[in-house]
Amino acid sequence: MEIYRVKEGSPSWLYKAYDYVRTDAFCFGQNIPIETEFSHDEPLEELLAIVLVENHKPVGGCRITYPQEGIGKIERVCVVREKQKSGYGSILIKEAEKWLTESGITHIVINSQDRAAGFYNKLGYITNLEVSPSIYEKPRADLPLANEVEKEIHRKNLGFTCVLVEKYIGE
Repeated sequence: MEIYRVKEGSPSWLYKAYDYVRTDAFCFGQNIPIETEFSHDEPLEELLAIVLVENHKPVGGCRITYPQEGIGKIERVCVVREKQKSGYGSILIKEAEKWLTESGITHIVINSQDRAAGFYNKLGYITNLEVSPSIYEKPRADLPLANEVEKEIHRKNLGFTCVLVEKYIGE
């Protein structure tokens, strides 16, 4: 298996590989509408992502952002449906943590679907129900702000709510 870090200047096929995995896992696997899945993406030149490729096929990916000073965030963690529950998610998280710690980050957050929080707990993350995960959402100037109640209703209509999971590295 190959592990790629996607950043400005990466080959275009890596961006497409990440989009493929997201489409398979979220749009087909969880029935998230494609316009919902991709409407809030950052410009490609700002994307930081990890892509797993096995036998020349994309199998997993996640995105990395820095929503606040000293905090790294792992987002849109996904594995193609046929490879889920095979260890790829753990590999993605470990690789993302490695990249973030190389950048000096010691506090990592993930806005997790409630049904996936147990996966992150097994990797040392703590579910923090006292803090809204939206606190770490990076505002986008080019997108209208949706009110939190509307966003939560939309997520519940998709079959999940979001919770914050977090981990402190090296403390």
